[in-house]
Amino acid sequence: MKQTNEEKIARSLKNLEALRAARGGSLLESHRKMGNDPSLVKAFLDQYVNTNKSDVSIPRKYRELIVMAIGMATGTQTTMKVHSRLAVENGATVDEICEVLRIIFFTCGVSKLLPALETLDLEPIELD
Repeated sequence: MKQTNEEKIARSLKNLEALRAARGGSLLESHRKMGNDPSLVKAFLDQYVNTNKSDVSIPRKYRELIVMAIGMATGTQTTMKVHSRLAVENGATVDEICEVLRIIFFTCGVSKLLPALETLDLEPIELD
């Protein structure tokens, strides 16, 4: 299925361009899929700006670790993968990522830990 209403497509393109600018030049496929509904893109854009650009006090590394943890708790692979990468790019260490894994294990159990371990870019430790 794809939106065919030209007016809605035009509104979506405007909102997607604004979202791309707010995100620093990149969009995910899920953002483009949202483009079938300009109101959904606008709502996402507004929430993105409100959460990431307006009145932000928590340093970026910790905000990314929080979002990564939420992705782990909800089992959302894209959120885990994207925000773990962003956490590392913003200074998170393997120890901090593993601490979040321990928190997820404690609060959510092994059923959330194992998918997170499968999704994250942690290198396995090799045994002799």
